[in-house]
Amino acid sequence: MALMPGLQLNIGQQLKLTPQLQQSIKILQYSALEIQQTISTTLESNFMLEVAEEEELENTESIEELSEIEATPPSAEDEVDLEKTETIADKLEMDYEWEEVYSDFTETKSNNSSDEYSLPETYTAAEISLKDKLYWQSDIYQWQDNQELIASYIIDSTSDEGYLKIGLEEVLKEINNSIKTKISLQDVQEVLEVVQNFEPSGVAARNLAECLCLQLKLLTQNPFVVTSKQIIENDFELLVGRDYKRIKKIYLLDEDELEKIIQIIQSLNPRPGRIFSADQVNIVIPDLKLSRAKKGFLLELNQKAFPRLTINSMYIDMVSELDSKDETKKIKEQLVEAKGLIKSIQSRGETLLRVGKFIIEKQADFFEEGDQAMKPMVLGDVAENLGLHESTISRATSQKYMQTPRGTFELKYFFSTALSQYGSSEQSAISIKYHIKKLITDEDASKPLSDNKLMGLLEEQDISVARRTIAKYREAMHIASSSNRKK
Repeated sequence: MALMPGLQLNIGQQLKLTPQLQQSIKILQYSALEIQQTISTTLESNFMLEVAEEEELENTESIEELSEIEATPPSAEDEVDLEKTETIADKLEMDYEWEEVYSDFTETKSNNSSDEYSLPETYTAAEISLKDKLYWQSDIYQWQDNQELIASYIIDSTSDEGYLKIGLEEVLKEINNSIKTKISLQDVQEVLEVVQNFEPSGVAARNLAECLCLQLKLLTQNPFVVTSKQIIENDFELLVGRDYKRIKKIYLLDEDELEKIIQIIQSLNPRPGRIFSADQVNIVIPDLKLSRAKKGFLLELNQKAFPRLTINSMYIDMVSELDSKDETKKIKEQLVEAKGLIKSIQSRGETLLRVGKFIIEKQADFFEEGDQAMKPMVLGDVAENLGLHESTISRATSQKYMQTPRGTFELKYFFSTALSQYGSSEQSAISIKYHIKKLITDEDASKPLSDNKLMGLLEEQDISVARRTIAKYREAMHIASSSNRKK
């Protein structure tokens, strides 16, 4: 039986994100710094977009006694003369849809010329690694024969934290395999001693004890420094094990002398290479500002962090005088992109205000009392109350910050799961951590509280929590166990 070609019509439904919605989602998940960068880039490439010169928009929301408020920032239509923009479509022979002219503005590159002046504050210091620092010092040192080559092998074998990763025998083996002239272990040892005098102090040490001793050599010599060096060289295991009774007995120390020696040792840097870490300091720009009002709080968008954008009306007026289809099309494309960015940024601000308002109402006690009053709250609570999806709330709280009278916090900081085993009422994990930290801070340093003792003291405050949970929270706050906290 032969198969015959035919046509078949199927009807179905499909969910599809429009370019406008894709842009709004992208803008919502951007941090304040990324929004600034996006605005700056778009202003350079889009002549229809400009910064408004008139007085800043006062987009504030007052929460009087934590009563319900409505966050209604002005829409893009309030800033754009729609009658003028509609005339553009009349002048065009074709009507362009968003999909035809939409371009991802985040990929637009700046066309700054190389000779354009840049403000000094836009420059950042050049990063220098630990190895770069060591090589620079090696280059200006007066080496002899093969010593510079040996130094290069030692520097290459130094870790980012400043320690020699391999033994001298292995360094010697690698060097002898690469050159014809044989060198001795003594030659490597002599060069290592020179490198260990480089900055930062303590670099190229083979272990922690040697690293600390190298740093002690640079301190002003006094009896406490000399004794500290002796303890590290001869009884480092006792020091690590905090066996202070044996240390006092061996070196004939009283309590005050031991305390001074411990302070000297604790002032040393166990990881000297970390000062050359390439980690950048994160710049935090608050999206929301919270201040106290007469009867409650005042919540507002941080207008100083973002320029107010508007449409350049001059080009809209010029369109009626243009005869070129290409020019009118270009203006239409730029207009659609500019309006889309304005609407997306304003939609972002409206969402942040709604989320911020709910957080303030839910966590009102936190802003009055601190961490101990933090209530449990999850993304689902906010999503259900605002009628939004949890993914939207997640985007609206990630890398978004609120400046408050208690400090600047990421919005995600206010979310914490409810722990039902905590006494008669549910409490948040942040609240429990606060109580644990406060008890440890107020403890007697000579008799630190064990996890079991902490569990009993929390129960006296109507907070019932398992010992393993206390240990988990204590470790999360980087607090040592009771045995290691004992002085």
